[in-house]
Amino acid sequence: MGGCLGAVAVFFVIGMLAQGCDNSSDSGGSAPTSTAPACPDRIAARLPDGDGAELVQAFHTTNKRITLCRTGSGTLYYYGEFSDGREKGIAMKAEATSEGYEARNGEYRYVVHGGVVTVYRSGSRIGQEDLTPEPSPS
Repeated sequence: MGGCLGAVAVFFVIGMLAQGCDNSSDSGGSAPTSTAPACPDRIAARLPDGDGAELVQAFHTTNKRITLCRTGSGTLYYYGEFSDGREKGIAMKAEATSEGYEARNGEYRYVVHGGVVTVYRSGSRIGQEDLTPEPSPS
């Protein structure tokens, strides 16, 4: 009898998996859906291959916003901007490190670690600001 119950369980699981596949094809049949929140449209539009990018993490300082998004191709981007929108933000390729994130723009390096973002220019620290996590920038 245990063998019959095992077979029934296997068929049940296979049926559930097949139903999940059927449901995904009803939504357009494109890439599988993700549970990660979407990168805000206005930021994704500024990223190469940003269509469908996912939000990795977002922060703000007293006057800036930092948004980390990953594109469909897997590239991580750091998007930095002033909170008041006085200038266009800048998107930089980034990488996850063992301690946080790092992005580079020419001679500038931005390091997110331990609740702060530290900015370096040509290897010298030129600024540091406390970060507050936020669910998603608007």
